[in-house]
Amino acid sequence: MKDVEFMKAFMEPESIALVGVSRTTGEDSFNTLENLLNYGYSGKIYPVNPGTDEILGLRSYPSVKDIPHEIDLAVVSSPRSTVIDLVKECADKRVKGIVVVAQGFGDGDEEGIALQAEMVRIVKEAGSRIMGPNSLGIANFFCNLNTSFARSKPDKLPVGIICQSGLFFPGPPRLILAGKAIDLGNACDIDVSDALEYYETDPQIKLIVLYVEGIEKGRRFIEVARRVSKKKPILALKSGRSVYGAKAMKSHTGSLAGKDEIYDAAFRQSGVIRATDIDELADLSRAFSCLPLIKGRRIGIISMTGAGGVIAADTCQRYGLEVAKLSPEILAEVRGLFPSWLDISNPFDTWPAFQVSGYPYEEVVERAFQLMLADEAVDGVIFIHGVFGKEGSWDIVPPILRAADTFKDKPVLCWLYGTHDGIATKLEESGKVAVSLSCERAVRTVSRLREYAEFLERDQ
Repeated sequence: MKDVEFMKAFMEPESIALVGVSRTTGEDSFNTLENLLNYGYSGKIYPVNPGTDEILGLRSYPSVKDIPHEIDLAVVSSPRSTVIDLVKECADKRVKGIVVVAQGFGDGDEEGIALQAEMVRIVKEAGSRIMGPNSLGIANFFCNLNTSFARSKPDKLPVGIICQSGLFFPGPPRLILAGKAIDLGNACDIDVSDALEYYETDPQIKLIVLYVEGIEKGRRFIEVARRVSKKKPILALKSGRSVYGAKAMKSHTGSLAGKDEIYDAAFRQSGVIRATDIDELADLSRAFSCLPLIKGRRIGIISMTGAGGVIAADTCQRYGLEVAKLSPEILAEVRGLFPSWLDISNPFDTWPAFQVSGYPYEEVVERAFQLMLADEAVDGVIFIHGVFGKEGSWDIVPPILRAADTFKDKPVLCWLYGTHDGIATKLEESGKVAVSLSCERAVRTVSRLREYAEFLERDQ
């Protein structure tokens, strides 16, 4: 494995030069220096702006070469026409890592492509590294660092993002929860494999999320991703599937389009779980963050409506999952909750137990969870529940969480419908249960958990 020390200059810098930082401060100023100070970053910060001697109480320097200290990371925020000279200054200064924010290089015209190649040549000769261009840089909320000009809410979660877009950087809109993020931009030097190798040995990161538009060094990616996947799950959203998407991708980051089935094969070979869209990527990132891997394909279904159970059973079959055949002993105990005329099996329809037999609804849910999860024929449970009114008529959160606590090796996913925001928030904040907005998304998530588990089993 390559030495990843150079990545620490980007992710764990002790000193940062902000080249081209604005003198404008305050709300909506998009001032990186102001953001860093507000986050509480404790390293040395050196503003570089020839138009002023001071910004926000810190001495400002006319150029990088005038800073009388070593610099780990430089963030270059200036127009394309000035970038090459500034990168040369950073390289001459022996700055270890350089983030180039400007666009219009490999993602632009022929002149921009040539400028990007020159930029790479300069840093290689100097022994420095570049992230970008067309990059927001990095975020590492474990050390209160974010080089993006957009403000974000720090969150020290064990999820690391690798992306080629500022859309996926931590911050509103909150698409993906993450504690660290790397925006590769055009990836002219630092690429996805370099970022993967950094997260591979990072004890603070347990899950890796990718958004990629193109991977040039495919063989190295498969080798690195396969090794990393054996230690930590990797989720990926690869865009540019359509003709129109591929054309837009070329103008966004300059990435080369390739046949989509080639990427599918590369991801499968390396153990990377591919999401089909942004909603699935969000679902999977939350599920892989909080749920145990499922040991088999046998699913228990608990539903407050018979139709919900039927829909879930159909969806399980479509995704290659099985509706678990419950043991006679468990079925015998379950029948005690239901009217004698009802034929009980999996799925459990909780409504008759509550409405006809008269048991309190929370008690029915608790007993159904405990019995179903106790069955050795069940590998995981999908729970379907409708919420009517502000918080619903029943407090179902405690019995669900007690079940998840008791059976920690079996995943629990909830499909909630109706006015469910309050209950969904409580369940998600517990870090023990995943919540989906549709049956399709819940079942699909379980199937992806199983896909990754089977990859690990094959490699044992």
